[in-house]
Amino acid sequence: MYAQPKVEQETVSARIVSVTPMVPFDGVPHAGGQYYLRHLRALAALGHRITILAPDSPDNRVGRLALRNEFRVELLAVSTPLGRRLADFSDKQQARLFPVRPVARIRRAFSASTVARRLVETADVVEYQWTETAWLAAHLPAPSARHVVVVHDVLSQSYERFFEASAAAPLPQRLLARWRRFIVARDERRVYSKADVAVTFSAKDVDVIHRCAGAAAPARVVRPPLAGVESAEHADPGTTTAPVVLFVGAFDRSVNADAAEWAATEILPIVRARHPRVRFVFAGANPTPRMHELAADLDAVEVTGRVETLDPYYADAAAVLVPLRSGAGVKFKTVEAMVRGIPVVSTTVGVEGIVDDRLHVFAVADEADALARGVIAVLDDPAAARAAARGVRAAARAEFSAAQFERSLAEVYGS
Repeated sequence: MYAQPKVEQETVSARIVSVTPMVPFDGVPHAGGQYYLRHLRALAALGHRITILAPDSPDNRVGRLALRNEFRVELLAVSTPLGRRLADFSDKQQARLFPVRPVARIRRAFSASTVARRLVETADVVEYQWTETAWLAAHLPAPSARHVVVVHDVLSQSYERFFEASAAAPLPQRLLARWRRFIVARDERRVYSKADVAVTFSAKDVDVIHRCAGAAAPARVVRPPLAGVESAEHADPGTTTAPVVLFVGAFDRSVNADAAEWAATEILPIVRARHPRVRFVFAGANPTPRMHELAADLDAVEVTGRVETLDPYYADAAAVLVPLRSGAGVKFKTVEAMVRGIPVVSTTVGVEGIVDDRLHVFAVADEADALARGVIAVLDDPAAARAAARGVRAAARAEFSAAQFERSLAEVYGS
C-alpha cells in the first residue's frame, strides 16, 4: 500500500497519471530524476493523487520500492522476443533514427496494457515526463484528461547543434545528423501541438517550442526548485592551497563527457600554467574510460564517479566550470552553483535560459582560452569573485525557490 502526504489546507485533488521512462528515488544520480522527484512531491503537497506509470526495469523496481509509502507505481512488462542482445541492438538503432519516439518494445508495452489504459481513461490529468515519453499519448487515448508534457529539454535545439557540429564529419555522419535534425523537429512539433500545455524551465525554451510548433502551441514556464540545495557558508576561498575547479554531471550523457574531456585537455593546461596547484574535479556518475585515462595521466584531474552528495565538492570549489558545447535546456548545475554563491565560468550553452538582467555569472565564453582566462580571473582574486557571486545569490534563490515552484505548478495543475 502507499499513502499520499497529508495537506493542511482544503484542496481540490486531481487524479494525475505521470507517464515516465524512469521512477525516481532519493539519491538518483542525474539531475532530471532529482527534478522529477521534487515535482512529484510538490504535486502531492498540493493535494493531488498521483500514479506513476513506467516500463518495468531493474532500476524502476528500485524506484518503486523507494516510493512505496508515497505513490502508487505501476510497472508495465516489456517483452524481449528477440533476446536481450538483439533487443538492445534494435533499441539503439531505433533511438539513433527516431530520437523523440520510445522504442517499439516500449510502445507495445503501453498500448497493450489494460492497466495503463484504465488509469489514463479515469485520470483528470495525464502528464508525460520528458518530450520523448509524450509520443506515447497516441497509444494511451485519454479524451477527458488534460494532457501535460514536462519538457526537460527541447530536443530540436540539441539536434540542430549536432547538425552544425557535423559540418566537417564524414558524409554518412552528416547525412545521419541531417536526418535526425529533420525527424526530431517534425516529431516534436506533433507532440507539442497535441498537448494541452507544455511545461518548460525557461522562457528561452518557450520560444524554441513556438519556433518548432507555432506560436499557438501552449507552453508555460515553471522554474525548477533548485534553491533548496544550498549548503552552509563556504570557508574563505583564499585559504585554499590547492584551488578546486568543479564540473558536475552525469557522464553517460555524451554532452557532459565531451565537456569534461575538453576541459581536461584544452582548458586545464592554460589554467595550470598560471596556477600550478589547481585541481579540476569531475563529479558525477558513469565517467567514461577516457575520463579515467585523463585522471590517471594528469595529477591535476580527479574523477569521482557516483557520490552520495555533492555538497562537499561544492564546499571545496573555488569555481564551477560549465564547459558544455552542445545540448539544450536549463542546466541545473549552473543554477545550483549560483544559489550557493559560487563563481561560475560557463559557455553560452551552460547559461541558456538562466542569465538575464538580474541573474549573471562570473564569465561566459565559448573558446577554451577564454574560458581558461575566466577561471584564472577567479583564482587570481577568489575573495572578489566569491563576493560577486554572492551578489546575485539572493535573486537566484528567489527565482528557483520551492515556494515559487509550487505556485507555478498550482497554476498548471490546480490546487
